[in-house]
Amino acid sequence: VDIRKNRMVTIKERENTSYTDIQKIREEVENAKRTFIKYKWPTIDVTRKSVEEVAASVIKIHEIYKSND
Repeated sequence: VDIRKNRMVTIKERENTSYTDIQKIREEVENAKRTFIKYKWPTIDVTRKSVEEVAASVIKIHEIYKSND
């Protein structure tokens, strides 16, 4: 919510209140989780990870999938 509120301030947007609504955000996250489970897509916990660490994880996952084809 805080990230979205900061984003709204940055773009000087004041009307789109559903974008920062906690319940809507929870629904979006749950829908995303269901989609990832449905298609068996891997997820990466990016909490406390740098962009470089996330990129390395993505590359590793890609290499694993590529080697399994």
